Amino acid sequence: MNRQLFEKLRPIIGVFIIATIISYYAGLNLGLEELGFKVLFPGLFIFSIVLDKASSFRKQEIIWFLLFLILALIAVFYPDIDFVRFSFAFNKIIVAFMGAYIGISLCNTKFNLEDYFHIAYILSLAIIIYFEYSSGNFNPVTFYAPTASRGDFGYNANYYSYMSLFANFSIFRLHLKYKKTWSLIGLFFVPLLGLAISFTTQSRSGLIFILLINVLFWFWAYKPKITNPIHLILRKTILITITLTLAFQFYSVYNNSNIENRMSSTSKGEERGHLIETGFEVFMNFPFSGVGAGNIQKYADGFFTHNTYLEALSEHGLFVGLIIILVYVLPFFKSFKLYKSNTANPNYKLSLLFFSIFLLFNNIYVFYKASFAMMYFFLMIGNYYNLLNYKNSENAL
Repeated sequence: MNRQLFEKLRPIIGVFIIATIISYYAGLNLGLEELGFKVLFPGLFIFSIVLDKASSFRKQEIIWFLLFLILALIAVFYPDIDFVRFSFAFNKIIVAFMGAYIGISLCNTKFNLEDYFHIAYILSLAIIIYFEYSSGNFNPVTFYAPTASRGDFGYNANYYSYMSLFANFSIFRLHLKYKKTWSLIGLFFVPLLGLAISFTTQSRSGLIFILLINVLFWFWAYKPKITNPIHLILRKTILITITLTLAFQFYSVYNNSNIENRMSSTSKGEERGHLIETGFEVFMNFPFSGVGAGNIQKYADGFFTHNTYLEALSEHGLFVGLIIILVYVLPFFKSFKLYKSNTANPNYKLSLLFFSIFLLFNNIYVFYKASFAMMYFFLMIGNYYNLLNYKNSENAL
């Protein structure tokens, strides 16, 4: 596409991206989910290939993901495969791959469309929480003592914490990029929104990971260059004071919340340990072939493992399963290498923080079957390549 034409069309393309993400990932209560899934999402995928000219297929991570997708088809030859479960799970992997390609291709510095994705994820979080507020399931004042049960929410209760995590990283990225008043306000508002909905949906992972990434962001990743030692001490003092104050408030709210009981629960119904054990047993029984996409549910009473690594190994076997695990591990090592080249660069730190946290986050859900997650994960991979290219171009001067 002609550069001048692209610049004129950039806002329209940005609206297309935002509309796709919001309608597909936050459009349930707006009646737009089908439009997002069946029209806008595939349209954006095709547009991404045309605009990108399929150049993103040169990236290691997208190649490995595609190889995993192709090799997962081997399971159709298994004699005891449940085709209904297989086709449902395999279709989810296909859609996740499409989301991954959209994320990595349109984040390319040549197009510079990354901001629209971050805006869309933040807006999506706000929209899905707003509709829970409208339905009476979420109250910004009494969020710690919800009257709704986990099954009353429009989406899966944990979905809100997943979207909160991505929206939180989005505001991190936008603030490092622009350092404006609106982004600074977002640094406080988005995490508070994520914590509040995590309390309401009683999402343990949401609570833990949102707290963790914000502590690491403020105390490690986001360190403005301060040469004056007095200002440096003042910053640390303010940070510690605010942290201790918030920690005291959090502890007070937590002790009076419904999630406190869920955190301390050891019942089999509340824990996922038995699903992990089942996944491990299935893998040990079928170490090389696996049981096929979606077929872990035959052994786990209709559930899945809630763990990417065990799900991949139990359903696809050692060799194919390790391919998708490699997709998650590669960016971590690459971002670590980039970080080591300049340990003071906040963007390098943020990249490493994201890929580190996502490795841990995959212990609570099977994200390679979720397009919203793979789109965001590959968006951050695209951002890593942008940082690397910028570093290399600077070194070449």
